[in-house]
Amino acid sequence: MTTHVKVEKEADLEKLISDYGPSKYLDIVRAMQWARHLRRQEEYRNVPMAELIDRALFDVVSGKIKIAEIEAAVTADQALEEKLFSKRSDEPRKPRVVKEL
Repeated sequence: MTTHVKVEKEADLEKLISDYGPSKYLDIVRAMQWARHLRRQEEYRNVPMAELIDRALFDVVSGKIKIAEIEAAVTADQALEEKLFSKRSDEPRKPRVVKEL
C-alpha cells in the first residue's frame, strides 16, 4: 500500500514560488533538505521523491515549516548518519565457518 502526498494545488505552488522573495534559492535548498528528512520517516518511505519535493517546497514556501525546524532535522539526520557510519567497519568480514552435517 502506498501513501501519496498531494500538494494542495499545483498552481498554488507555482504561484508561491514565482512570487517569492529574494531568498528563493536558499529556501529551495532548504526544501530539498526537508524532502530528504521526510524520506527517512516511515510514513513517507513509499512516497515517490518527486511528490516529497513538491510537498517540501510547498511547506517551505508557504511558511508551514520553519527554518529552525529544518535546521534541527538536518542536524539530527547528520548525527544519525555519523552514528551509522561509525558502526560500519572498513575491514572485510571474516568468512563464517559452516559445519557440515
